[in-house]
Amino acid sequence: MSRRTYQPGRCFDIGVTIGLFLLSVLFILPLYWTAVFATRSLNETFQFPPPLWFGSHLVQNYQSIAAVFPPFRPIINSLIIALPKTIGLVLVSALAGYGFSRYVRAPGHKALLAVTFATLFFPPSLALIPFFLQMNAIGWLNTFWPLILPPIASGFGVVWMYTYIGSTVPKELYEAAEIDGAGGIGTFFHIVLPIIRPGLAALAVWTLIGTWNDFQIPLVVLGDGSKFTVPLALTTLSTTHYSDMPAVMLATLMGLVPVFVLFALLSRQFIAGLTSGSVK
Repeated sequence: MSRRTYQPGRCFDIGVTIGLFLLSVLFILPLYWTAVFATRSLNETFQFPPPLWFGSHLVQNYQSIAAVFPPFRPIINSLIIALPKTIGLVLVSALAGYGFSRYVRAPGHKALLAVTFATLFFPPSLALIPFFLQMNAIGWLNTFWPLILPPIASGFGVVWMYTYIGSTVPKELYEAAEIDGAGGIGTFFHIVLPIIRPGLAALAVWTLIGTWNDFQIPLVVLGDGSKFTVPLALTTLSTTHYSDMPAVMLATLMGLVPVFVLFALLSRQFIAGLTSGSVK
């Protein structure tokens, strides 16, 4: 009988796999408990030990949500805001990042780039009052426009795409495009854009999740309950003295579904965009 040779590399791989599995369970457990509580009654959510399996109050909890607001209206509102904002921010950031990366000798390049970097150090809440006054002056309060158009100019997005394009697109490619007679815009759309798709997807997912979870700015500019986004709508299920926990859990799960679907569609490009610099 032959002896099995000891393979330290294989044992390490098994240990890493087990560790990652346990870590995945740790992260999935809160989501699972949310789904369990979404099917339980209010009294059952506070019992000890807590319920570990699904209950029979899913329909009742859905009716509790419907009694406060149309269940799918906040999801539609969030999509109306998140999708055009994400598309616009990604396109503007890619164009600006491309300009900063390619035209390094343009007049004012260093000053504009320094100002763009400086915007990352200012918290959004610092400009909340001037932003509110400005939106009120142009009549955009209680509309979706303040949540879509101004955020398209993102300092983080420009810096991200500037860094990504500079690390993935060689300078020789620009020179070859000029020899072939391609202009700046043509080079961007036909040559640079296909190369930077992972970076665009990573920025898109980051922007989409951040927009979906945003609470502060929608709270300031939206006053009509029919225009509430998912985070704002969830607050209407709770008051100072009462919180319908199962309904909140169910509404939370409903609001997570579009994010999970969009992330699943972009996950491969998102991971490639985050890891491209480490594997070059």
